[in-house]
Amino acid sequence: MYSRTDKSVAVGMLAFACAVLAIAAWLKPAAIGYGTHMQLGFPPCNFLRLTHLPCPTCGMTTCFAWAIRFQFWKAFFANPFGILLFLGTVSLIPTAILLLWRRISFRRIQDHAWFNRAIYASTVLLFVSWIFKLAEFQFAGY
Repeated sequence: MYSRTDKSVAVGMLAFACAVLAIAAWLKPAAIGYGTHMQLGFPPCNFLRLTHLPCPTCGMTTCFAWAIRFQFWKAFFANPFGILLFLGTVSLIPTAILLLWRRISFRRIQDHAWFNRAIYASTVLLFVSWIFKLAEFQFAGY
């Protein structure tokens, strides 16, 4: 059964994806591959400052800023997982429109077995991406 909550979720997904992509387009990607988030008023990453190692999401904002400009190679080196997250964010727009148009409950998508598998796979890919970033930092001598 389609409810007001389902409509709110779909509208929220659509607004979120559009806002994230608009912000990514507005930002200037940091040349070093991370730190773009500071243009939004956020402080430098404490994890990086304290450990001298990148956090799992290090370079994510920079990745989005490069990807929105179709500079996927630069985006990949900013954060490999960010490419998947960027594509997922882009795909939220037609998905939300489809949910609204066809009046499909988000619960229907959430209840599929592949939904949980996608969450688990994404978590694994995030950590594989982090290993890549750690190796990149070691190689580049940051």
